Amino acid sequence: MIKKTPAELSVMKSLAFLAVVFQSALLYVMNDRSPHAEEAIMISILFQVVKFSAPVFVFLVGFHIAQQNEAIHYSRYMAHKWRELIIPYITWSSIYFVFSHPHAWEAMKQLLLGEAAPHLWYVVMIIQFHLLIGAIVPFFRWLNEKKYWKLFIIVSAIIYMSFVTFISPFVQSKSYVHYIDRTFLSYFFYFGLGGMAAYTLPAWRKFVIRAIPLNTFLFLSLFIFVGYELFTSQSIFSIDLTTITYLKPSMVLYVTSEIFLLYGLSITIVQTKSLLYTALRFVSRYTYGAYIGHVFFLSMFVSIIPTTMYSLLQAVMLFAMTTIASIGICYMIHATPFSLLFIGQARERRTISIPIFSKLKKGVPS
Repeated sequence: MIKKTPAELSVMKSLAFLAVVFQSALLYVMNDRSPHAEEAIMISILFQVVKFSAPVFVFLVGFHIAQQNEAIHYSRYMAHKWRELIIPYITWSSIYFVFSHPHAWEAMKQLLLGEAAPHLWYVVMIIQFHLLIGAIVPFFRWLNEKKYWKLFIIVSAIIYMSFVTFISPFVQSKSYVHYIDRTFLSYFFYFGLGGMAAYTLPAWRKFVIRAIPLNTFLFLSLFIFVGYELFTSQSIFSIDLTTITYLKPSMVLYVTSEIFLLYGLSITIVQTKSLLYTALRFVSRYTYGAYIGHVFFLSMFVSIIPTTMYSLLQAVMLFAMTTIASIGICYMIHATPFSLLFIGQARERRTISIPIFSKLKKGVPS
């Protein structure tokens, strides 16, 4: 049993998903469409803006797990996560294998390491937090009883920054050491931040809103600094966006600041009750299946995007088409017997006289 999820978290889920799809579109255009130097700079700046997706997802998982308010039945919980997360992961990985044709051993390695597609490493990493839930939930409750949350976040931040500083030289290496980027150790700070937000929600919301003016200045300063790091580390004629890694101190500060801003933005969107809020709530129900399958849909559309238009416009078109297709297909699949295979949710049964599409309870990795 979990508490009701705050509405702003659904908005954050959708924003993180949209950021992932936009990253994929920008990466494709940058790597395969050879944009001009001026366009490459613009693409790099936009890529940097939306480079918050994975930490935000981890934050949301930490929040979700902290909401557990009953004793955990470990085997039942993991059976649920097997159906919700791992079965769709295996299904979509198998689909990606059809295009890459790996040998049996290579396919197994890619499945275990999340390498069947560039974005699947996230599933391998996030499952580790769920495997540790038996220790995490009691620890979170102990922190809350002792009122140690502030101390925990400060100590975690110091340890995490030290850890990232130590491993950052190895993240881009060709050795097996670089696989540390898909272990829970590489993202535990954002997870703990989500746990604190769940347990201290009223105070967390108040702090996030009050901090917006100062945090906006901090975010813009870090944005300039991270951009400076990128453009001075390589030629503007050969920018490699894959070098923008989460695992370096400047990016930790930058992404943490962005998480606070996104939470404040999400609260504002919820309060407006606008069409944007309605659309983002709808998207949030299908984001897990759409997330793991979006690269497949993106690869379907790349051939129909004209190469004669501006590279940035190509990326925007690819983003829009991929988003609509991935969300739309997941919406339709949920009304079929194949929903458990592709999106991790069993079809709801309703005793009604006319067929309708049922809605997902959850969508984003949790």
